Amino acid sequence: MPPPPGITPPASDIVTLSLISHTNAGKTTLARTLLRRDVGEVRDAAHVTLFNESYTLLEEDARLLRLWDTPGFGDSARLLKRLQRERNPVLWFLSQTWDRLTDKPLWCSQQALKNVRDEADVVLYLVNATEPPEVAAYIAPEMEILGWTGKPVMVLLNQTGPLESQETDEAEMTAWREHLKGYVFVRDVLRMDAFARCWVQEDRLMESLAPLLAERKADAFKHLKRAWHERNVDVFRQSCRVLSELLTAAVLDGVAVRNETLLERVGIGRTDLNKEYQEAREKLATQLADRITATTNALIRLHGLEGESARALGALAKDQFHSPQPVPEAIWSVVGSVAGGAMGGLIADLKMGGMTFGGGALLGGLAAGLGAYALIKSYNLVRGGDQRLHWSREHFREQVRLAMLTYLAVAHFGRGRGEWQECVEPAHWNQVVEQVLDEHGDGVDRLWKEGVEKGGMPDALSKSALPLVTDCLSCTLARLYPEVTFDA
Repeated sequence: MPPPPGITPPASDIVTLSLISHTNAGKTTLARTLLRRDVGEVRDAAHVTLFNESYTLLEEDARLLRLWDTPGFGDSARLLKRLQRERNPVLWFLSQTWDRLTDKPLWCSQQALKNVRDEADVVLYLVNATEPPEVAAYIAPEMEILGWTGKPVMVLLNQTGPLESQETDEAEMTAWREHLKGYVFVRDVLRMDAFARCWVQEDRLMESLAPLLAERKADAFKHLKRAWHERNVDVFRQSCRVLSELLTAAVLDGVAVRNETLLERVGIGRTDLNKEYQEAREKLATQLADRITATTNALIRLHGLEGESARALGALAKDQFHSPQPVPEAIWSVVGSVAGGAMGGLIADLKMGGMTFGGGALLGGLAAGLGAYALIKSYNLVRGGDQRLHWSREHFREQVRLAMLTYLAVAHFGRGRGEWQECVEPAHWNQVVEQVLDEHGDGVDRLWKEGVEKGGMPDALSKSALPLVTDCLSCTLARLYPEVTFDA
């Protein structure tokens, strides 16, 4: 049972992490990402945080995981000299009094370090990875300061940008580990970007912290680590359910149209039929865009994010969507920067109101003599078992890929970036997603056939779609992060 409100758990049930860095390295942005809520003030300036701030990362069964956000180190060499004066009580008292009156940031840094020494179980030392470790002159004095605290240190690489490849990631971490190998209190180096991290990396962090804790905290942290993982997995499973509902709706979606007459089949009097097929395609495209909008918004909410572009997408009017001009780029921020090939064709298709697909024929360019079958194929549609027009197998596979990329974009969006916004994502996502989709092609085709050709029931299709989506996304995350034991 949790303790009554206002009652602090015993010390053995509180695990304290202290977040420390050089000033303006992104501590508060990372705190926001880990906490899943906005805390502190984020701006591009030194000494934004002047005082220690304590936050609850997780509370589970009367056990507490706490995070301290501390003032950033400014003049590290001067700070180290101040801390070394502690051995002389008189000199320490005088310097403390003087700094409090004349140099508030320096005084706050000293108080923060004393707090770390007294309270922290593990120090999370955040570094700006945009510059090589040998170039960062502040590293050496700050390592001495961290050694002064007597606490185990986990170095986190921030501002790394999107992960381009596993080889690049390993090379970067190896460079930092090599540079810091002389400091025995540095126990590991991990990538933890406040702007582009994924929950799988958070689990890796928790696994790495476990052996650094004192024995009396081990049991509490074991429970907290499991609760952290289960919370992340719950969001993952809910995300899979949302995406499976999107794909189930796609294979069930259809528009009734009449069969072509004998004259129309030979190319005579096809104007009305062409118009009917065009309207059917645009209706399907609009419905698909609306579902993608709703699904993206649901994923954003599940991951504790906010975003003006997502709300604008939800408010998009249908007549605006059908306008001959493309929908504003911000509407497609979730996928526009990662799409390529046929994927880009699908997005262009939606932007233009269902008129094109992957460089396919425009309505105005169709030859008058084309039969209904060719016309439908040019729209990337097929007749289903219920004699309605549905998305083709190829188009549906692109929708599956779009769903997977949408999930990756949202799951990697750290709160350090603020509200949901357009961003450039790593190109290798497309490669990994395409590989996984190829391997699950039979399952994707089977789902499409059950819905389009056989007219399957919604409940049965949902039961087929959910494990398919879950397995596809699990395989994708496992390939993007092979160093993590993926268990969902």
